[in-house]
Amino acid sequence: MRIRNILVIILVVGLGLLISAALPDTSAASPPATLTIDGVPVGSFPSVQAAVDAVTANPGTNFIIEVAAGTVSDPLNITQQPNKNVVLRPQSGATVTFTNTITIDGNGNLNNPETLLIEGFIFDFTAGTPENCIDFNLIPPHIGFSYPHNVTINGCTFRRVYDTVVAVQSVPGGSRNIAIMNCTATDMHSLAQLKAVSGYAFIQNCTVTNASGGVNFYGPGNLIVDSCNFEVTDYAVRSGQSAGAIQTVGSVDINNSILKNNSASVGTVVLRGDSTNNINVIHTNLENAAAGGSVIQNINAASASLYDIDIVETNLTGQITGVDPSTITIIDDPNVENGPICVNNGNGSNCQILWFILALIGIIALFVLIIIFRRRWWVIFL
Repeated sequence: MRIRNILVIILVVGLGLLISAALPDTSAASPPATLTIDGVPVGSFPSVQAAVDAVTANPGTNFIIEVAAGTVSDPLNITQQPNKNVVLRPQSGATVTFTNTITIDGNGNLNNPETLLIEGFIFDFTAGTPENCIDFNLIPPHIGFSYPHNVTINGCTFRRVYDTVVAVQSVPGGSRNIAIMNCTATDMHSLAQLKAVSGYAFIQNCTVTNASGGVNFYGPGNLIVDSCNFEVTDYAVRSGQSAGAIQTVGSVDINNSILKNNSASVGTVVLRGDSTNNINVIHTNLENAAAGGSVIQNINAASASLYDIDIVETNLTGQITGVDPSTITIIDDPNVENGPICVNNGNGSNCQILWFILALIGIIALFVLIIIFRRRWWVIFL
């Protein structure tokens, strides 16, 4: 009897081991990833970090890393390599979630041409403690300056707990030519905290909801916010540091967007310290839902008369405060409708309707041309 019991136990344990071996390892810190170099697949790696490290170790120009479905719970470090363009994305049809930070080190090469594209990922920090989803910073043992450059973040989803985590953080050291496109941030501190050493920060077709802020930007570069929808508590766009003198280089350009906040003390667009003096708001809705709230607020009294602010075909629901009215040019043609022409509304894009109408007009025009040419051909034939 005892031998039979021992055999049963061995059988049960063995069966359990077989079942566990057949199931995917959900505790793994990273799903596997494949690497393609200059169009040639070179193999699969056990983790995303291993695939990224292989970029450094192998010659080539264009590198594509595709991540298998799963959750990346370990931190990922990416150091940009001279003349190596990298794409990091999920494998076709795969859902990949990061629960830890991607740190990008530009290797100190501010003006280099290499590019980095990160697209299609979910960043879910609701259960973790990191402060930044994507962090532009030094990766030890590198010392000196990081200078991430030519980085595009496209089609990513960011979520956390309100007022705690930044989606894209680049304040330490600064960066050059950063694009954040087609992204959604919910329950966050902000979408981006950006310092430009030069070049631009381009924010397009992004949606931010239930966040403390939208985009904070400073430095001698250009900030472009285009076709975005921000609904935040404090600033939607903030230019400049808390101290310093106004700058005459760079610009803040807000176009075709809906920017809303709800604060009696913080404006929808905030200008402070060393903000650029060149501010342009075009075909946009600026709205502060708080009674007496500002839609454009300058908090550097010394700069009140030094701005050059153009407001073109824009709806303002709130006050303009701290700015000398003589520095503001408002263009409001009664024959041109104010506000955004086409912007993501959070439930899909109003652009889809516009493109449908344009496509329909194009089809009708093509049909008319076909009829006209057929008639002419028939007349010539006769």
